[in-house]
Parts: sequence; C-alpha cells; structure tokens
Amino acid sequence: MEVRHRLPQLKAAHGSPFQLCYRYEDIRWLTGFSGSTAVLLIDRRDGTGHLVVDGRYLERAEEEILRSASPTTIHLITGAESVDEVVASIVGNEQVAVDGVHITAAQLIRLQEKMSVVLEETMLDQLRRVKDSSEIELIDTAAQIAAHALNTLLEDGLIGRTERDIRHQLDHLMRIGGADDVGFDTIVATGANAARPHHEPSEARIEDGHMVVIDFGAELQGYRSDMTRTVCVGNVSSELRTMFEIVREAQAAGVSAVHAGVVGSEIDRAVRKVFAREGVEHEYVHGTGHGIGLFIHEPPIFSPRCEMVLGVNEVVTVEPGLYRKGVGGVRIEDLVVVGDKSCRILTNTPKDLICPRSPQTI
Repeated sequence: MEVRHRLPQLKAAHGSPFQLCYRYEDIRWLTGFSGSTAVLLIDRRDGTGHLVVDGRYLERAEEEILRSASPTTIHLITGAESVDEVVASIVGNEQVAVDGVHITAAQLIRLQEKMSVVLEETMLDQLRRVKDSSEIELIDTAAQIAAHALNTLLEDGLIGRTERDIRHQLDHLMRIGGADDVGFDTIVATGANAARPHHEPSEARIEDGHMVVIDFGAELQGYRSDMTRTVCVGNVSSELRTMFEIVREAQAAGVSAVHAGVVGSEIDRAVRKVFAREGVEHEYVHGTGHGIGLFIHEPPIFSPRCEMVLGVNEVVTVEPGLYRKGVGGVRIEDLVVVGDKSCRILTNTPKDLICPRSPQTI
C-alpha cells in the first residue's frame, strides 16, 4: 500500500474526531516524514493529517510529504507557541484520542489542560503488520547488507578478538555496505557468555572451542533486518555441538510451520516440541520470534500465548535458542516473509558456520 493511502485507512464515522500520534515510526509510516521530532494529528473525519514540526525539519517535511503525496498539512512551530498549543488550535472543542502507552503522564496532563483527551489503544501496530512490496524490498536489502557484512567479518577470523571488537567491525561493515544505521544493538557473545540471550559485548576474547552467538541487523530507510548465527570456533565440545544440532532442528521446524492462517502459538509449539523431546525445554528461555519492520519488535510475538493469525506478506523472525549456564549457548534466527502455504527466507547465510570458514559450508 502506497503511503498516500495509509492515512485514509484511519477515517472513522464514530469515536473521537482526532487521534494524536507521537511515535516517529508511526508518523513515518503514515506520511513518509522521516524526522525524529514531530507529532501527527490525524483527522479521522476525513482521513487527513496535520504534521507539527519545528524549523529544523520544515524543509525535510515539505520535500517528503510532497514525495509521498500523503494528505497531510504541515504546521510550523514558532518560538512563541508550544506543540500542544498548535494542536489545540486545530482541534478546537473536539475530542482527541491518544494511546496511553506512547505518552508520559506529564504529556497527558499538559494535553488535558488544553483540550478534551480520551485514552485509546492505537490500531497502527496491527495495520503495519502486513507489508507492501516496497517495505519487503527494503527489509530484504537490509538483510543482504547484514549478510555481506557477516561474511566479510568471518573472512578476517574471530579467534583472539574481543566481543566488542567484533561488534564494532560488524556495525562498521553494515554502514559502509549501505545501511543507514544498525537495526539494533549488536550482540556478540562467546564461550560461557553465550548462555545470556541478550549479552552485551565485553572484552572477553574468542578462544578455540567457543561457540559465538552473533545477533545483528541493518537499518535502511527506517526498516530493519534481524539475523542470528552461532559460529563454531575450532575444536568445539560434543556437548556444544549437540546443543547446536538440536537448535538447528528446532529452528527448521519453526520455519516450516510459518504460513498464512497459522496461529503464532503453533510456530512456538513446533520449536518447543523438538526441545521437549530432547529434554532441554527448560534451557529455552524466550519466545520463538516476532514481527519486524520500522520497529525491531512488532506484533506478533511468538509464544505459547500468541493468538494472532499470520497473514500473507507479514515479515517475522524464527529464533529459538538453548542456554546452558557455565557452558554456553546457541541461537539461530532467520527472517522470513509469510506466504500462502509456506514462507520465503530472507536470511540465507549458512547455519553451520565455522571459523576459520570451510569451503564446504560457505
């Protein structure tokens, strides 16, 4: 769906005439404006928008709104007025809906002093779930940038380097490879540190016999990729190798379960079935995956409680892992596009990566 058609989706015959949007990812999706400071007032009577920006972003807003053809009017804040005052001048005596999750208590109080406000959960998270072809292309390109960066990194070798060094180089390679930024904080966890799913890279050095978990992604025009690979360094123990093979089987089962019409909990169940069979489900401490787009974590979130049904062209991750304290961890993650009867994998980097790399596995 082109940007110009998105605001009209929010047209409503009932409820509050206006909706106030604060998250810049939502504003970008609805209008095409990519700045990080703005609010968007949506007129639900006719499906149009009022973008409130200051002088730093006026020229960008004018260019991007013109390019997107979004039905949005730009309002410039001057030094003599606040954002709330500009919004109030547009709203008048009408009621405004805001999502309480997206604003602070102080912001809510200020709004209530100037206009009639009602708390209402936004529908934007659900509307953004299904991606159009241009969104999928951006996510795919971001994934290829990240994959190329990892391949280049592994060519330099890992042994003897610190987690932070690896993180810094990988982030740099993604940026010079075409990414606007990293998609999120890169995770590099080696040896026993890999037993922590969201370990922050440290000065720990990669040694022979380690499994190294690398979880990373690129950002391109706001859209993000996400991939995890676990790299075998040198002579890895049979215990770690067994963990790796179990995770690889579970991850493949999860990917095979992804298709339009499936409930998110079924994907999670496919993964846990493999872990339960091997008696290691207690070492699986997080969900199986999530949606992705302008946010790194979007609905659905795959867990035993997920009741959302997948639709064609949602983009989701499948990322099971096992974590054994004092030993290490393994996680494998792919980014996939949901199809009618199966899914298309965007992250085609081989799973069985070793260091130094082997021609048989690359």
